Amino acid sequence: MARVSLLLIVLSIALVAPSQGFLKDLPFGEAKKALLEDGTTEILDHVCNFRVMPRLRSWELYFRGDVWCPGWTVIKGESLTRSRTRVVNKAVADFAQKALAQGLITQEDAQPLLE
Repeated sequence: MARVSLLLIVLSIALVAPSQGFLKDLPFGEAKKALLEDGTTEILDHVCNFRVMPRLRSWELYFRGDVWCPGWTVIKGESLTRSRTRVVNKAVADFAQKALAQGLITQEDAQPLLE
């Protein structure tokens, strides 16, 4: 358990302070690529962006997901979960709830995004 905690601490330092010169020489590039992700997804015929970032909370690894759709709305969907595989889906669901609350989409449009 101590090794896992130490690895998470070192990894979090590398992710939080990537501009520090001495960290560039450390072999965290592959681990960083595996944990960070930027991409696009389609929501109701609109191209939207997403970002997944690791976070440490109470010495546990969580993932934060953000979804936003430039050119359509300023609404931003957000999620924080321990599951790397569901973080984007939860951010899309949050986006859909916010868009529904603001009247941007209908309940019928939102339903598949909320499941």
